[in-house]
Amino acid sequence: MTCTSAELALLVTLSGYPGVAKGIAEASVGEKRQKEWEAIMEVTTHQLILKQLWDDEKESKGEIPLKDEIQQFIQRYVESKWMIRCSNKGQSNILMLHHIENDTWMSHIIDRDIIHEFAYTKVADIPSIIRNYYSFTEEGIERAQMFYLSDQAFDLLSEHQNIKKVRKISSFSPEEEQSFQLFLDDLESQGWSLYNISMFYNPSIERDPILENIVFFLPSRRGIWVVEYTDHPTAPVKIELNTYEQWCDLLNGIGYEASGVNS
Repeated sequence: MTCTSAELALLVTLSGYPGVAKGIAEASVGEKRQKEWEAIMEVTTHQLILKQLWDDEKESKGEIPLKDEIQQFIQRYVESKWMIRCSNKGQSNILMLHHIENDTWMSHIIDRDIIHEFAYTKVADIPSIIRNYYSFTEEGIERAQMFYLSDQAFDLLSEHQNIKKVRKISSFSPEEEQSFQLFLDDLESQGWSLYNISMFYNPSIERDPILENIVFFLPSRRGIWVVEYTDHPTAPVKIELNTYEQWCDLLNGIGYEASGVNS
């Protein structure tokens, strides 16, 4: 199903989740006065009728005016306990994957906080869905690139002016210094912001989701930089340039983790 944020907000409201609907709507159009919301919802109702998502017979009986399959879809979407969120710094969209039941998941692409595209999928397809979403190339790397940072140094890298401080508190070998500079070049090209794939557990719709796991990475014309936490006593943050094959292995690991969640 494809719908606008306003349409999704109305569907979620009618299905009995007004608090969730408010968050969806405000992410798209910001806060509105009550009369403005009423006008938006009136127009949106006409759009649902045109899309044949509105059930006139149920409305005449005083019931929720949505087809049963639409109500079931909304309930599954809102009450999903597990979610994978894939950020994409170079694009204006976000990929979400919501666990439905057993090995069934729901892919959800949000484009510019306006358009929502939904589709049911299987857990076995999650690695390929994420791989296609990012569409990184299969270009190989010339040689291994890797360096280690402390937690403090890693946090400082979010701002360009902290580079000298990071170098001062880090102990790079000549090879690590070269790798660090290559990483900085790629980080600058991405606006000093890493990509991430994060997995959340949502105990209830009244509570904020709990972050269970997160992978930071950065695309490069040489490969994909991947951040990994290790047991190193002073510099536990390992940043390594991965090949495309290693990237695919990482996504397979995310798929494996997804296959172990409970409904």
